[in-house]
Amino acid sequence: MSSQVQTAPPPATRRRGRETATDMLRSLGVVLLLVLALWFLAQPPKGDEQDLRVVDPTSDIAQLQSAAPGVPAPHRLPAQWRATSSTLDPEGLRIGYVTPRGAYAEYATSSAPDFLATITGNGGDAGAVDVGGVSWRQVEDGAQHTTLVREVAGRTVVVGGVRETTTLDELRALAGAVS
Repeated sequence: MSSQVQTAPPPATRRRGRETATDMLRSLGVVLLLVLALWFLAQPPKGDEQDLRVVDPTSDIAQLQSAAPGVPAPHRLPAQWRATSSTLDPEGLRIGYVTPRGAYAEYATSSAPDFLATITGNGGDAGAVDVGGVSWRQVEDGAQHTTLVREVAGRTVVVGGVRETTTLDELRALAGAVS
């Protein structure tokens, strides 16, 4: 008695590298659909402008003036001036504003020795500017950024800076609110 066990032949398999052009196009189509779907979902809505994040610098100003009496800070700015950043650290205070025409202006004060050179980009003296009877020094850097500077109570007070995009009249308005 002999028994022969017959085994089924293995199923025919494709060898790698023998895919057809249709197979490759189908795979490419699936990937392209995924990329297009992700691109479409990542688009921001049309016409949506991001609202400015307005901050209230009042507490930072109060802390600065209690730690360094006599240092002037911005008060009485019109409502169209919106404070968008306020940073108080041991050396000073920086407040960023958006002006009524949408430009950027900054108030800053510090007792650090290199503060003026840093904030004005090593700008040069461009004369004096009178703002409401108070004399400010005008400093301009090579990129035509204007900064108004004065020394008060051992601190440097600055209106403007290397990032500002305001006009001299807007800087004068901000300097006029510094008391």
